[in-house]
Amino acid sequence: MINKEKFRFLDKALIVYTLLIAAIGLVVIYSATQTTNHAIFYKQVIWVAVGLLFMFGLALISRRLLYNFSYWIYIFAVVLLILLLILNRSSETRRWLNFYFFRFQPSEFAKLGLIMALAVALSLKKGIVSHANELTLPFTITFIPFLLILVEPDLGTAIVFPAILILVLFVKGIRLKILFFILTPLVSFLTAFNWISWIVFIIVLTIFLFVYRQGFAYSFSLFAANSVVGTVTPVVWTHLKPYQQQRIMSFLNPGADPRGAGWHILQSKIAIGSGGLFGKGYLHGTQNKLYFLPEQHTDFVFSVLGEEWGFVGTVLILILFVLLLVRIVILMRATRSAWGVFLLAGIMSYFAVQIFLNMGMCVNIIPVAGLPLPLVSYGGSQIILSFVLIGIALNIGNNRYEY
Repeated sequence: MINKEKFRFLDKALIVYTLLIAAIGLVVIYSATQTTNHAIFYKQVIWVAVGLLFMFGLALISRRLLYNFSYWIYIFAVVLLILLLILNRSSETRRWLNFYFFRFQPSEFAKLGLIMALAVALSLKKGIVSHANELTLPFTITFIPFLLILVEPDLGTAIVFPAILILVLFVKGIRLKILFFILTPLVSFLTAFNWISWIVFIIVLTIFLFVYRQGFAYSFSLFAANSVVGTVTPVVWTHLKPYQQQRIMSFLNPGADPRGAGWHILQSKIAIGSGGLFGKGYLHGTQNKLYFLPEQHTDFVFSVLGEEWGFVGTVLILILFVLLLVRIVILMRATRSAWGVFLLAGIMSYFAVQIFLNMGMCVNIIPVAGLPLPLVSYGGSQIILSFVLIGIALNIGNNRYEY
């Protein structure tokens, strides 16, 4: 007999939104691979089926089990990232671990480890983050996988890790001066690619620190941190891989090299723009069928949807993603456990960041990051991770009244 009590608080709406998004993903991937490789579609069906098993399995296991294994999952993920670098030393790009029957990206598993470890670390102390030393543990937890993935090199995936940390810290609550200390180095990094803009930023920062006196130690530390970041950034630029530099330059001016570095962005914009209001019709996308659109079943699957389903189709998938995020936030607000709240915040942050970065690169508001669209893009690693995270969210929601 099935114990119906276990399903009492299971969030049915979250399950429905997840299934609808995954179904749309299968439909779009079938179109994206119709004239190239049908095996990709069938593999995706298998990955979705496996993901569903993980989702429902994790939704019903002991919540205490998830908590107890959080740090172990994180440690195992870090070990896999280190193992990846050791086994693939001869390769320039080291992102996959290959086994006999399948291969997967440890960086995707590391996102799960980060979210679970951060939830435990931030739940150890009640209240908002009021001192910088309280950030030592969460920063260390984030920096280790961030650095290992950056070395692969996979800049796009690495960016997701600090983004998740910052969003979870917003949920935790953090004093404004500490948040300012975190965010200004990011601005310094962005402006340092042009020495005039960076000098202007440093002058503005200096005036701000002089007017709003926060003490010598804080002001000096903040100024020093921004100065170091601004000085190191040009060095980092010179050490980026040529294709990474090209992605940034093509984002700023895709028309400068339309057949080279700007090809991805231009073809993506053409595909989405040519879809118009209602699209060209399912299986009738010309950019897709004539192979103008690169990585059409992975990174640029949103462009395929935009071309064939038009503005209406893109709005539909956006609404479903927003509803999915809203359901996670609703569960987060109803959960009594601090650990559960931060775990749901990490899951929500993962989906929000990945959705924004993937759709953003397709419409050229950010550089090409090489990130999949959760539950939609082809790929076993990200599909399994997405379903696993939804399963954990369902588990926390199902036990929302436990402390």
